[in-house]
Amino acid sequence: MIRALALGALLAAWLAAGLVGHDPWKPDEAYTFGVVYHILQHNDWLVPTLAGQPFVEKPPLFFWTAALFANALGAVLPLHDAARLASAFYVALTLAFTHLTAKDWSQAPVAAVLVLAGCLGYLQHAHQLITDNALMAGMAIGLYGLARASGLVLGLGAGIAFLSKGLLGPGMLALIAILLPLFREWRTPAYLRSLLVALLAFLPWALIWPLLLYRESPGLFHEWFWVNNIGRFTGEAALGGVLDHAHYAKALAWFALPAWPLALWALWRDRLASPLVQLSSVAFIVMLGVLSAASSARTLYGLPLLLPLAFLAAVGLESVPGWLARPLDLIAVAGGATLGLALWLAWLAFLAGWQPAALEAQAPGFVPQLDPIATGVAVVITALWLLSLRLSLPARWLASVTLIWGLAMTLWLPWLDYAKSYRGVIADMQRARPKGECVTARNLTEPQRAMFHYFAGIEATKRDCPLLLVQTSSVQTPAPGEGWQLRWRGTRPGDSKEFFWLYERPRAPAAN
Repeated sequence: MIRALALGALLAAWLAAGLVGHDPWKPDEAYTFGVVYHILQHNDWLVPTLAGQPFVEKPPLFFWTAALFANALGAVLPLHDAARLASAFYVALTLAFTHLTAKDWSQAPVAAVLVLAGCLGYLQHAHQLITDNALMAGMAIGLYGLARASGLVLGLGAGIAFLSKGLLGPGMLALIAILLPLFREWRTPAYLRSLLVALLAFLPWALIWPLLLYRESPGLFHEWFWVNNIGRFTGEAALGGVLDHAHYAKALAWFALPAWPLALWALWRDRLASPLVQLSSVAFIVMLGVLSAASSARTLYGLPLLLPLAFLAAVGLESVPGWLARPLDLIAVAGGATLGLALWLAWLAFLAGWQPAALEAQAPGFVPQLDPIATGVAVVITALWLLSLRLSLPARWLASVTLIWGLAMTLWLPWLDYAKSYRGVIADMQRARPKGECVTARNLTEPQRAMFHYFAGIEATKRDCPLLLVQTSSVQTPAPGEGWQLRWRGTRPGDSKEFFWLYERPRAPAAN
């Protein structure tokens, strides 16, 4: 009972740390919240819109969920913090279905949850306001549906994945479902019937919103379906991250720690004998193959790979040898102790007046202050880490990850937010902006458009305004055109890549 309570407290601390207390950070959080903010402002739930312009890069399920959380809790939390709780909702779903999938075929189903939460690549993204957390939930639910041969659950998971990020999630689930009958355990009439049920359960998710979008605007439907799904994958649209077909294979070395060494041990020990290992192996191969075949790559897109690796790790932990457990344990405990102590000591020195050049360069002008609540939470997280030293290997790993993340999201959060938020530079611009005057924006990126809309009410659709806001990537003063006079210029603290310029066109004197 005490062990269960300790694990529950550890998972709760991991899930809660960093969800509230800071503005939306660029790039992904900022533009995601921009779409949510449009829903809250205009009650437009059909077409994802960013600062007045349609933004159909992704379907709207995550935006809807975040808007519902913001509506429900916006009176007690800042809107962006309330919206970010949608990520906690989907991450909790992911962990719950990870446990359910592992429960039937693993002696250590809780280990799958602990390993997944402890993966280095999941840590930051699980606490961000991003659609990928809904995709992860859909994939976890879909894999559970495959494991239990439940067509309704599989269709639900595929539907959530589809309305979160488009064709990628349900496409991978379909390939996994098709390949599983390579193993005789999956060649059953019940499994085949479940696939037919899954297709029927998936259809409402796949048809209703796309048909409504097409009815609203065939052009926007084309942009979403062909450009942002097909074109992004093939490279025709020139969207997304870098072109590197080996990106995920290379990133897994750190991204999937501690799961991948334990997963390799499980494969060696099990030799594809158990259904969970078969499902996990097929799922991992399909996901890695599909993601690597895409024309663009971002480490963020590789999150679904962590699910099958966590299942395999749970199997591996059933009989993990000392030669593998000891190095992982050493990395977890020694790493947590070293980095945790460094974060505590550096923060105390920072409060005492220590101002190293590296910290000052990132957040010039920041003045640290003692926050009793944040400090108290940091003490509790540190105590949990100390208690975890008596728990299992995956619990100790998760506790160390939680310690480092928790200290960063409590003691160091004000400094991080000062450096990352657009709030300060926009507030400075607002002081120079004549009250009530509209602003035409030029060259703003998607995160910038979102934040200037949120903090200053500036929408990209405004034209012919007496004020002009220009963003440049260099400190050189732009030439906006004849008749414009510079009224203000600014940038975020420590930022050397984004510069903002506010121009004013003097009004002609009124005729007598």
